[in-house]
Amino acid sequence: MKKFGLLLSILLFSCNEPTLVPLDRSSKVSLDYIDVDAKFCTAPRNVAKQKIKYLFILDHSQSNQPGFADPLTPTDVTSTDPVGARRYGPLVQFINNLESDPNNLTYFSLIDFENIAYSPPGLDGFVSDPDAFVNHFVKPDWIGRGTSSVPSPNDKGFTNYMAALQSAFNIIKADAQSEALLPSNPVITTTYQIIFVSDGIPTVATAPGSPSLTYTQNFLSDLSPLISNIINLKSDTQLAPFIAGISFNTAYYYQNVAVVAAQTLLEQMSVAGNGQYLEFGLGQNIAYQSFVPAIRSIKYNLSEIWLENQNVIGWDEGQLLVDSDADGLPNLKELEMGSDPYKADSDGNGVSDLVEYRTKGKPCNDAKCSPARRDPYSICDGFSPSGTAGSIVYPWSSGDGLNDCEKFVLGANRDNFDSNADFIPDLLSFKNSIPFISGTSGAFLNPFGDALDNYAKLKLGYPVTVSQRNLKAFEPRVITLTHLSTSSSDTECYRYLAKHVAVLQAGNSIQISVIENNALIDNKPILVVGTKKWNGRERVIFFNQEEFK
Repeated sequence: MKKFGLLLSILLFSCNEPTLVPLDRSSKVSLDYIDVDAKFCTAPRNVAKQKIKYLFILDHSQSNQPGFADPLTPTDVTSTDPVGARRYGPLVQFINNLESDPNNLTYFSLIDFENIAYSPPGLDGFVSDPDAFVNHFVKPDWIGRGTSSVPSPNDKGFTNYMAALQSAFNIIKADAQSEALLPSNPVITTTYQIIFVSDGIPTVATAPGSPSLTYTQNFLSDLSPLISNIINLKSDTQLAPFIAGISFNTAYYYQNVAVVAAQTLLEQMSVAGNGQYLEFGLGQNIAYQSFVPAIRSIKYNLSEIWLENQNVIGWDEGQLLVDSDADGLPNLKELEMGSDPYKADSDGNGVSDLVEYRTKGKPCNDAKCSPARRDPYSICDGFSPSGTAGSIVYPWSSGDGLNDCEKFVLGANRDNFDSNADFIPDLLSFKNSIPFISGTSGAFLNPFGDALDNYAKLKLGYPVTVSQRNLKAFEPRVITLTHLSTSSSDTECYRYLAKHVAVLQAGNSIQISVIENNALIDNKPILVVGTKKWNGRERVIFFNQEEFK
């Protein structure tokens, strides 16, 4: 269904089926046909709101401090960052300089590693307050055994990369699980930005009784699988909807001469983690700002187009009848039942005549649709109704034409114009008796065994609730969609041309509904609508970009 061009080709081919029979024109108005010609562009690219969660992993091994190398690692470097100024100073500066951005919600966490990996005391997961993170966790970690004026980080032991990676996996998995348990509405996805900072080779002590006193962790068998575990959290079926990306970045710092093996290993790790590798020599500070992820932007793609004459409704045995108030009930039916054909909500209780008719078998409580005897729909009092002159009005959160109370009564999603994600707006489905509640699907059903299913009928302008065998001389729409060239890469422009659009009288309201979905995560469609009235004379109704809202 999302592949509009392909489906359109199928539909245009199907409309020539020989089993289609003419429509009975016995009506009090004259059936006519016009063309609709619309030019529009998709919504411009915009910034995507995201959570950015920084996980800093800092090397706390003995090699940061001055003195002799550990006897077990005599070739190891020493004195790479004795007072922590290279690791912590720029980290504090980076966090303090991050500007507040409503589209980029930042969080922070920290792992230290030496023989083991651990987070500073009291730090559990990610912290959203940058000042609290710096003052309660980063600075105490930096000061260590020293003072604020002369810091002395607790650097000791070996360089256990594997322990650090396992700790990172645990923290990110737990955080993503928390996001999945209590999702925001709408979901704001998270980008995990891991910054792994080290000065050397991951050599660790072996267990007693081992043939060698030390072991150097290697990329292929030890580190690569752990990095893959972290990155693959994005593919977890339960967590994927909440993770926009995971990037594992590495920073290698050294004092005078770089160790080639360390350079190679840390670069391999960054490649495996879809991140970047940077190195900082000759006393350079770590440039954490170089690892800031790019601002995400969303480009919208065209997903579906619907055209509707809001004042024409298919009814019994193939008749196309006038529906002056566009509520989905024809005038003749409303006059028969006592409701007002020129007022979608005859008794003013905030619920349309069609919704009441479909749910209770009548458009009002009494035959005269008296406001005094109307159903008050007290179950909708929590939806903040307003009203003037005795008529109640409920908010329209979804924008598809059904208000919040009507959605609640029908069991639909009040915040979504397309409750069952079939790319047909709920009101359009409801008017045409196509299931639209979440978990239901009826667009591609063919209850009459006709040449076309419900989706094809709706697309080509047929009355969906009537068998094609009962139609005589009806002209289905012929639709073409042309992609137009544009100088901007942020939007796509189209020309939509529909020929043979049925009209019955001047004043008929023609509505085009354009559904777009974003190209980044493909789960946040938007509805854009344009409406124009036919004056009874023009043979073509034109829509331009400014008429779509």
